[in-house]
Amino acid sequence: MVEHGIVVEPRSGGTVSQPAPWEILVNISSTPTQSQRTRAQHRKRLAIWFTSVGFSLLVLLVSFEFMRRQGLDPWTWLASIWVLVAAIPLPFIVVALSLKAAEVSLNALAWSTVLRAAYPEQTFTFRQTLGVVQGGVGMLAVIPPKFGGFAVLGLYRLAFPAIPLTTVVSTRVVQGISSSMLGILLFFVFAVATAGIGGQPGYVDWLTSFYADQPILAGALTALVIGGVVLLVKHGRAWLRGLATELAIGGAILRTPRRYGLLVVAPTLLAFAFRWAVTGTLLAAFGIPVIWDTLLRVNVSHGLARSVQVTPGGIGTTQAFDLVSLGGFAPVEVIAAYSLSQTAILLMFNLTFGLVALIWAFGWDRTAQFLRLPGRRGKAPSSTPAPQASAG
Repeated sequence: MVEHGIVVEPRSGGTVSQPAPWEILVNISSTPTQSQRTRAQHRKRLAIWFTSVGFSLLVLLVSFEFMRRQGLDPWTWLASIWVLVAAIPLPFIVVALSLKAAEVSLNALAWSTVLRAAYPEQTFTFRQTLGVVQGGVGMLAVIPPKFGGFAVLGLYRLAFPAIPLTTVVSTRVVQGISSSMLGILLFFVFAVATAGIGGQPGYVDWLTSFYADQPILAGALTALVIGGVVLLVKHGRAWLRGLATELAIGGAILRTPRRYGLLVVAPTLLAFAFRWAVTGTLLAAFGIPVIWDTLLRVNVSHGLARSVQVTPGGIGTTQAFDLVSLGGFAPVEVIAAYSLSQTAILLMFNLTFGLVALIWAFGWDRTAQFLRLPGRRGKAPSSTPAPQASAG
């Protein structure tokens, strides 16, 4: 039987044991209420933000100390940087932001084409895919890539609840194949031309010497890897078949190469070009030469900086990479001003445009529910699936 919300089991003698008052209080207090869970979530979010801000301040203090050791006054140096930042002509900023918006829009348009090919019975609007693409960009702008991926996957689940997550991810991969391949090619061009990697002993040489110097250990590791692959294939066939099926659905547009080339590859590569144009526009705003060498150096270094990003927008790490990659093309103050300006401008744009795109696609309540922001009072959060839009 149930008394005061507590299940009481009868004893063997047939009588029912009455819980002591203190037992009732202990059981009630041990069950967290909704307000307690909400407060715990707020405390967790505050702890995350305070940690991020604290780490950013620590990076700033370390940078100041490094400058003092180099004989520079940090505040005087920052004042000269601010003068350069404040002098950016407004047309350069407008052009850069317009190019950035066009880049994201083209990626969203190409992705919607891939989704429609994978699920022709459903429909996907440009507004829906733009909200997901730019929302993800905004999240990755403030969350380190190693953790931001989980938030982006949650956004995919919010936007496409009726589609397997693996398929959604596969469609995004299919949409970005061309830009990823071009980015990898440019990275190797940069590595060979700038870093001189081509003349150094490579991975194959290291692997050969490892097998020659440690034959027993190398053989044991090889057998372990092969055994793991065999076990995975043997016991995971059903899972692999299901995964392959979902991936095949996501890549359905690849069966029509002409459509894929015109409606996916072309806009994706154009978006890639717009991303480089954003860099060129802001380089020109500071009088830094806009040539192949500087564009290649900056875009590759920004990709490397994102992989070790620990502060919102990559502040600190991006500037360090820019100072190294652009050294010799402009004075240090100009490079720092350009780097800080680009980071700040794109960070604010990605956050603002991301929030606007999410609200446009899903409404304020669902966006607030996903971002853990306060929604309108008196209205329960909607649990209905995201609309799959109308055909066309």
